[in-house]
Amino acid sequence: MAKKIILADSAGVCFGVEKAVSTAEEKLVQEQNVFSYGPLIHNPQTIEKLENKGLKVLDKIENKKGTIIIRAHGITIDDQNTLESNDSNIVDMTCPIVKKLQFAVKSLYENGFHVLIVGDHKHPEIIGAKSYAKDDITIIRDLNQLDQLPKEKRKIGVVAQTTIPVEDFWKVVEKLKKIKEIELKIIDTLCDDIHNKQIEAVEIAKDVDIMLVIGGKNSSNTKEITKMCKDINSETHQIETFDQISDLNINFKDKVVGISAGASTPPWLIKKTIDNLMMVKNGTT
Repeated sequence: MAKKIILADSAGVCFGVEKAVSTAEEKLVQEQNVFSYGPLIHNPQTIEKLENKGLKVLDKIENKKGTIIIRAHGITIDDQNTLESNDSNIVDMTCPIVKKLQFAVKSLYENGFHVLIVGDHKHPEIIGAKSYAKDDITIIRDLNQLDQLPKEKRKIGVVAQTTIPVEDFWKVVEKLKKIKEIELKIIDTLCDDIHNKQIEAVEIAKDVDIMLVIGGKNSSNTKEITKMCKDINSETHQIETFDQISDLNINFKDKVVGISAGASTPPWLIKKTIDNLMMVKNGTT
C-alpha cells in the first residue's frame, strides 16, 4: 500500500458548483419536471446521480413545462432570452465568477472596447461570454496567439476565462501594456478558488512520488491542474474514478501519493478514491 497520502485542502467542489448541485437536488425533491440546459457541471458521476433522481439534461432549448436550470458555465445571451420567453420556470445557476466575466465583456463592448478574452474558444463558459460582445471580440489561448488581435483596434479590453492559469493571463496583459498606441482596460475575471487549487496542487506534486488529480475528463480546470502538476512531476495522472487507476498500471507500494481534484469533483468521489487506495495491499490495483 501507499506509504503516505497527501490530500490538498482545496481539492474538490467550489461554492458555485456546490450551490448549483444543491439547488438541483432541492428542485428534484419539490418538483416532477426538472431539466438542465446542458450538463449542470463538468462531472459525469454527479450528473449521473442527478439523472437517477430525475434530472433531464437538454442539449437544445425546448419549451418545457417545469423548471429549467441554467448550467454553472452559463449560456449565450440569445439562449438566455429564448429561455426567458418560454413557459418554463428558469433557475439561473451560472457561477457568480462567470457572471462577472459576462458583465465585464458586456461593459467593455458597450464602452467601445474591442474585447480580448484569454481562454479556450470551445469552452461553454467562453461561448456564452463572447455573445455579450457580438462580433467585436478576439479569443486567444495564450501569449503565443496574441498576433491574432486585429492591429487596427486602438481600444482593447482584456478579460480571462475564469479557470486558466494566472500566468497565462498576465503575460498577455504585460505584453499589451508595452504597446503605447492602444488604450488598454484590464478586468481580472480569474477565479481565486481555482488559482488556489492550482498553487496547492503544484506544491504537493513537487514532494510526492505519484500525483493523482480527480475530475471529469470534460473538466477544463481539472485538465489544467493535471497539466501544471505533470510539468514538474511526470508521475501525474488524471482520473475520474479509482477504477481507472488499474489501467495506468501504477505501483503504489511504499510511495508518497498526492491527491488534488477539480472544482466539480464531489467529496464522496475523493473519499472513495482514498479509501480504495488505502486498501491496495500489493502496491498495484
